[in-house]
Amino acid sequence: MHSRQPTPLKIHSNQIEAAGISDPGRVRSENQDAICLDDGGLFLLLADGMGGHERGAEASTSALEIIQEYLQPDVIAEELSDITEGSGIPAEIVCLTSLVDEAVRRANDTLYQINRSENLKRYMGTTVVGMIVPDGDNVLWFHVGDSRLYRLRDSGLTRLTTDHSAHIEWERNGRLGAEPGKNVITRAIGPSHAVTPETLWDTRQSGDMYLLCSDGLTDMISDDEIALILNEGGDVPDICSRLIRAANDAGGGDNVSVVLCRV
Repeated sequence: MHSRQPTPLKIHSNQIEAAGISDPGRVRSENQDAICLDDGGLFLLLADGMGGHERGAEASTSALEIIQEYLQPDVIAEELSDITEGSGIPAEIVCLTSLVDEAVRRANDTLYQINRSENLKRYMGTTVVGMIVPDGDNVLWFHVGDSRLYRLRDSGLTRLTTDHSAHIEWERNGRLGAEPGKNVITRAIGPSHAVTPETLWDTRQSGDMYLLCSDGLTDMISDDEIALILNEGGDVPDICSRLIRAANDAGGGDNVSVVLCRV
């Protein structure tokens, strides 16, 4: 299921309960975010087309359409059949990491070639964050850019991704020189000839909640406010609606998208 509209998407599988909303916010006339929830609960994806660039909505939608092709059960099963045990990492994680790398590479190649062939003045591009919930006890996530993934466990909120942004690099380099804007991203799908996703995995626990979001949420409300809303409880679609409402109440300065999953 794909969406860039404020109507919630909902899925319920044997492993997860999830919902997602993509909302244009209160300032932007176009929604350049996109979300995708696998009907079987295997994966969740969110993309944020680069604001101010040409065809951001096309970039986010195209990237998700390509990536989800690589995460279908038959594709995973075929890839898994070629995995040899022995690395100490679960075979399904090795398999999914390989597929994510290939999917992001193809999405990037597709957008980059369009950028070049159509000679766009400002190359279209998109961030992406995704989570995959295979059979078993593990969960894998990946991202490119500044769309984020959080986990709520035992009432404590943890940010599982680190923004690929000029501001983060500036902080890592001892804050030398002029402070860059927080929304200047250093990694995206489309603008450059190559890009590599950052991929991590962990063992999930029953009751964990995972939140995928665009910067339209995190620019408007703090991590503490996000934690407060998540800890208020309720069903997953209702929590998504409260997060969107909080971002819009705080100004709604950008498109805002959230995907929330409870395992």
